[in-house]
Amino acid sequence: MSKSNKTPFRIALHGMDTRTYKTMEMYLKGPCRGAAVVVEDAEASIDMIDADHPKARDILDARKAAAPGRPIILLSLQNLQLDNTYFIKKPVNVQQIMAVLDKIKAVAEARKAAAERTKIAQAPAKTADMPSPPKDDKPKKMAMDVYVNKAKAPKTGDAAEHHKASKHHSAMQLNEGGFTAFLGTLSDIDFDDEVQLLTACYDPRQYFLGYVMSAYKTANLQSRVLQLCSIWKPLTIFPESQEVWIDADDKQARAFAGMPLGKGSVGKMILTAVDSTTAIQRAEDKFQDMGAFVWKLAIWTSKGRFPIGLDIQGPVYLERWPNFTRLVITPDALRIAALLVQAPRTPLEVAGLLHVKPQYVFVFISACQTIGILKQSERQADAVIAVEPTKKPKNEGLLSKILNKLRGA
Repeated sequence: MSKSNKTPFRIALHGMDTRTYKTMEMYLKGPCRGAAVVVEDAEASIDMIDADHPKARDILDARKAAAPGRPIILLSLQNLQLDNTYFIKKPVNVQQIMAVLDKIKAVAEARKAAAERTKIAQAPAKTADMPSPPKDDKPKKMAMDVYVNKAKAPKTGDAAEHHKASKHHSAMQLNEGGFTAFLGTLSDIDFDDEVQLLTACYDPRQYFLGYVMSAYKTANLQSRVLQLCSIWKPLTIFPESQEVWIDADDKQARAFAGMPLGKGSVGKMILTAVDSTTAIQRAEDKFQDMGAFVWKLAIWTSKGRFPIGLDIQGPVYLERWPNFTRLVITPDALRIAALLVQAPRTPLEVAGLLHVKPQYVFVFISACQTIGILKQSERQADAVIAVEPTKKPKNEGLLSKILNKLRGA
């Protein structure tokens, strides 16, 4: 959260004596540089509770009843993991406070964005109030060389808003359509069963996603515009502006993303450099943010499965929050993100703790891994003991054996 934030959070303090109350009040004003201010309950947007207080549980229950949905921060000498709360371990420091406030801000912005998208999706079209389109027989297009040469120039006014809206329109469409069609049916998977386990994972290298990611890395390394041609539509990658161009809507892209590519298809994957001086017409509304595009591509490829390069028995974590204001929000994404930002956990532990379907966790971690914010914890000690531990597979060597076979395939 920016230190220059002009609208500080309003925090109500609970379970603190007069001295602690004053100390926290001054700490927020001083070291935290006014990121938050202490106010009365009625004016607060956040509750902060000293969880080491003898009546902390009663205070917590009272605050949840009095202000449902209001974020609650718990301070304690012990490691606490309570649903729908944020935790700061004592002794409190600036980094901890700012990190928690960042999380609260990110969740609030994501929920607001999701609500706005839902409102837009449900709003009836008012054709009578729509202005008549201008009489222009020529489509609004631009040359690729013009786009490349002007990539560094900032967009202003209506042009900038149109460009931004066009890049994120597809994400709104996907939210409107729901998730049932592409999340698969893995809710009753038995992870001790070899046959069922094979249906719960996928190899990104066998799908369009793997080739797109490889082409993206190459374009960034070479710092030049590249075009990926396949048996489908060509995809052009602009590393300077971190955008892609493809003449396809989300329904078409989703269908192709979910198709495993056979050997015949792989042989037709060609990556070529694009001469930016060649005037190739490009429709402006076909440009998309690269991160948002591969995020969607990972969701469509995953279909609720996990990538074979990820060990579902090992803990994973998020390095930072996804920018949910720009990305498709999958089911329970906010709750899953809150757990994985806090500490490393195995995907199955996350599903057990949140009581959600495994495919919701798998599709989310697949998307996060694709944009580079999900990491696998190397040490088992990094994992957090779950409050409600999930059942471990009876044959712990089975998964590794299957994944090794898949990787060698």
